[in-house]
Amino acid sequence: MKKIRIIVAVLLVSLIVTGCQKEIPKLKDGNEAVATIGEKKISTQTLYKKLKDIYGTEKLIDIIDSQILEKKYSKKVEDAEKDADNNIKQIKGYYTDSNGNFNEDQLLAAIKQYYGYDSLDEFRETLKLNYFRNLETKAYAKSQITEKQMKKYYETDIVGDRKVAHIQVIPKVKDSMTDEEKQKAEDKALQKAKDAISELKKGKKFADVAKSVSADDSTKDKGGDLGYINKGSYGSDAFDKEVWSLEIGKYSTTPVKTETGYEIVYVTKEKAKKPFEKVKNKILKTLSEELIASDANVQVSALEKMRKDAKVVFVDKDLQKSYKKYMNDLHTAAVNQNNQQASE
Repeated sequence: MKKIRIIVAVLLVSLIVTGCQKEIPKLKDGNEAVATIGEKKISTQTLYKKLKDIYGTEKLIDIIDSQILEKKYSKKVEDAEKDADNNIKQIKGYYTDSNGNFNEDQLLAAIKQYYGYDSLDEFRETLKLNYFRNLETKAYAKSQITEKQMKKYYETDIVGDRKVAHIQVIPKVKDSMTDEEKQKAEDKALQKAKDAISELKKGKKFADVAKSVSADDSTKDKGGDLGYINKGSYGSDAFDKEVWSLEIGKYSTTPVKTETGYEIVYVTKEKAKKPFEKVKNKILKTLSEELIASDANVQVSALEKMRKDAKVVFVDKDLQKSYKKYMNDLHTAAVNQNNQQASE
């Protein structure tokens, strides 16, 4: 591990300073000396205390977590390595010159400034550790979701697939337009959507209006048919809300504003929702993800429990006290973050 390598490197440098010796010098108290300055000797205890003060509890926790998690998720090591490599590849894209050539010096300087690492290898190890920690957090979050919560979600949020058609109207807006021009394009699209609804109210078939009006080239020639969809299929909360608020056989009487423009939705059929046992895993995944997103304390608690289950013991009493303070600080920071999110 990287922190072990750091300590080993320091010890090796110390031995080089003293020269190649057949026997490591001893102090009166029995401790080994790692370096000498004339007659004065620097002990392993002095070095250990200094390393402990410099790298601290957080670095030790990184070592502990790495050993626990790499063993626990041994089948995921390759995935963690790929994820780290992909992240580094993406980050490298931000550090190029005007010709598109990668500037390694700039990247290393940024890594040193923001993360305190001197090499990409050290940074890569941290990315791997974060990948494993996220796996552990997800597993812990799932363990916190009860059967009662899942059944409640099933009753209120799980729905059957609905067969849907739509008419999409997209404002013809360009970045070069002024705000006034953009607003005119927006108003024109809204009016076009309203006119389409007027045609439907006059008795014109939905499929015919879709063919002549819709901006969705992939569905317009099929009368706007999207087939059977469920919540999240279309990628718009406003669209989903409209789909599951309409009665079967009804269409939107007011244009629905989405991220891309305006929609007119037509619901023709509905299937019964799947049994609870068939969607249980999907519900568990959804609720656990919502828990992680809403509670910053989940990851802190997940990793704290993991270390407890692994029977981690801090032999050094100073590090033990430091760890308790470190965890208390993390819990406090998480609570503050939760309170801030709640107030926004």
